[in-house]
Amino acid sequence: MLSMICTLSHAEQRFQTHESIYQIVKNTLAKKTNQPADYNINFIPLDSQLQLPECTKPLEAIATTEVIKAGRISIRVNCSATKKWAIYVSAMITVYEKILILSQPVQRGEIITSAQFFSERRDVSRLREDFFTEVEQVENKQATRPLATGTILSLRNVSEPVMVKKGDKVVISSSNTAFSITMGGLAMMDGVKGQRIRVKNENSGRLINATVVEPGLVSVK
Repeated sequence: MLSMICTLSHAEQRFQTHESIYQIVKNTLAKKTNQPADYNINFIPLDSQLQLPECTKPLEAIATTEVIKAGRISIRVNCSATKKWAIYVSAMITVYEKILILSQPVQRGEIITSAQFFSERRDVSRLREDFFTEVEQVENKQATRPLATGTILSLRNVSEPVMVKKGDKVVISSSNTAFSITMGGLAMMDGVKGQRIRVKNENSGRLINATVVEPGLVSVK
């Protein structure tokens, strides 16, 4: 009889499954992550011997930060039922994106074309620098240094190409709703599109500030 009572008592004792704990963490991360949809969550397994009483209330997962980022994170899972308990669950968030990578070497100052790079899905969780995902971000940009095959294209290794170089003859354009005039000028410094540079008016000899529009053309207001 005693053996039967012990067996029944043991059978009635229920424990919280580890899978249910992982699931509440996944749900919380999905709401708080600032990552794109293509990411994985890999849990650091809980001790297989860990047995927590089954919670009779919905589990609550609390993140230590407001926004979840890639890398290792820790989430507190609480049970607020009569038999209270709490546990920290650790996981690694791995983020994947299609990024742009050089398919051939590029020299410093060279204008990069779409034929020189390709798109590939990569784990970007540990990349410490910005990277490009759109062709428009890279195409027709200028390499700021020699770049080897396989280089991940980023802000630090490309820039807007120089459209006007120091010493170039340029056309200075000035216009408004009432008139439009042009005059010859001499660039006193290098400039990329949209940059304001010093230009010498060849007629008056005056130095003025003008905005680079395209190769050989600057404008003033």
